[in-house]
Amino acid sequence: MSTQLEQAEIAPAPVAGAPGAGNLALLRQKLDGIDDKLHDLLMQRAAVVEEVALDASKAGIKIRPGREASILRRLLARHTGAMPAQAVVRFWREIFAAALVIEGGQTVAVCAGPEESDLPALAREHFGALTPVRKHRNPAQALADIERGTAQVAVLPPPSEDAEGGWWTSLGTGHRQLFVIAKLPFWARRGEGLPAGEAFVVATIRPDASASDRGFIAFETSPEISRTKILGNLAAAGFAAGQIWLRRDGEARNVVLVEVDGLVDEEDARLGQIAGLEGAAWVIGGYAVPLDVSPP
Repeated sequence: MSTQLEQAEIAPAPVAGAPGAGNLALLRQKLDGIDDKLHDLLMQRAAVVEEVALDASKAGIKIRPGREASILRRLLARHTGAMPAQAVVRFWREIFAAALVIEGGQTVAVCAGPEESDLPALAREHFGALTPVRKHRNPAQALADIERGTAQVAVLPPPSEDAEGGWWTSLGTGHRQLFVIAKLPFWARRGEGLPAGEAFVVATIRPDASASDRGFIAFETSPEISRTKILGNLAAAGFAAGQIWLRRDGEARNVVLVEVDGLVDEEDARLGQIAGLEGAAWVIGGYAVPLDVSPP
């Protein structure tokens, strides 16, 4: 049996370029240099955001979910290599959140429900780890935060036809108009352990276009008009309708919410061409279509 000394004497010499302490040190030094460059670029980006914050044309609430969506789609279209696409989304979501801090910050009101739901986690994932989040038991309380000015955006459960899920009936109307501006999560395919479910973001601004969007319009009809007839009337007016929600408002009318292709503005001539309405249709916002990014 050879001794440890003999084994050391016959061990092969390290091959140039093979993994080892020296090579690992060089790789770490290279990573340090890259980290410094990344940090330099982040500081440069922050300086530009400061200039944007001072631009008088960008007054009021600073969030622009359509532009954020466009940036992420552009980056993912050029992305290659081993880094998961979802990691790129996460990095830039924190960058967007940091930019909003520079521009004055924002608070998010979340409808967590009487029992804790995934909506607070969805809000945190989207709006960043440092963004203040106020939790509420129902949508009305979250929307009241916006009305009081104690929050700039509200994260609400998906629309429904029951009383609590009918929060959408108050949007697009009133002295301080509220609109849907985004849908969460922004990447649709969820990995294990990530918050599940869906949510919508509401604010006092209108959604900005991202080139791939869906809009919401609402209107009143008589109770005798069926969903099939409503969809037919929308198609005749030129709308490509998707999901539809119908809520009875007493015995005299129904309030209808429809998701359509593309954002719609109040001047859209098609709104006046929808047959069978009790009054004029109104717009309650829309959202950038979420990314179809596979989990790693």
